[in-house]
Amino acid sequence: MQDSLVIVGAGQAGAQVAQSLRAAGFEAPITLVGDEPHPPYQRPPLSKKHLAGEIDDEALHLRPAAFYEQNRIDCRFGVAVKAIDRAALTLRLSDGSQLTYAKLVI
Repeated sequence: MQDSLVIVGAGQAGAQVAQSLRAAGFEAPITLVGDEPHPPYQRPPLSKKHLAGEIDDEALHLRPAAFYEQNRIDCRFGVAVKAIDRAALTLRLSDGSQLTYAKLVI
């Protein structure tokens, strides 16, 4: 587990927390959990430019897919957190799996 950190919420804020931690030198494992099945994306352009056909799916993403791999951020998209056990430092996810953490960002 070392100092593993789990971020619950894979929106703009969650992605920024992960990026900022890596930029500040945080080396421990980071897991980003989000219930939507895709990487964090920009919501305003979704409703304005994407639906009008002016930009494609990739242009909506806040960061390229390679960013998460290059920065050793484990992405768990398409799963929701169903329970938090603060005493055991674990999260139960909607797919039945469990994550252990040392630090948690909600």
